[in-house]
Amino acid sequence: MTARSMNPPGLHRPIGCYSQVTRIGSMVATAGMASIGLDGKVVGEGDIRAQTRQTLTNLLAALAGVGAEAKDVLKITVYLSDYALYEGMNEAYREVFGDNPPARATLKADIVYPSLLVEMECLAVVES
Repeated sequence: MTARSMNPPGLHRPIGCYSQVTRIGSMVATAGMASIGLDGKVVGEGDIRAQTRQTLTNLLAALAGVGAEAKDVLKITVYLSDYALYEGMNEAYREVFGDNPPARATLKADIVYPSLLVEMECLAVVES
């Protein structure tokens, strides 16, 4: 089995040496996605809900690039710059995943750009 890695159209170019999404067989993994627009600028600066929405939009675009979607997500890891942002992130997150969300871990972390409040990565499983 060969891994298929890519940087799907509709997403900003990675800032480092990595692919935004990789699929091997039915397994899909994304890189850390953040609230970065196509122009490479932070979307929703200072607004955790707006940043969460854009981050999830980017995450779903990465998944779509290899034939996956929100219903295929097995687990998400969320990185927050401050735990005080948890409730706002959770509200926007619920808009995408509703009452049947995937497993999730939420951690406090320093994120690559100081103006980013949230970053997410996920694992998904799709039919081969």
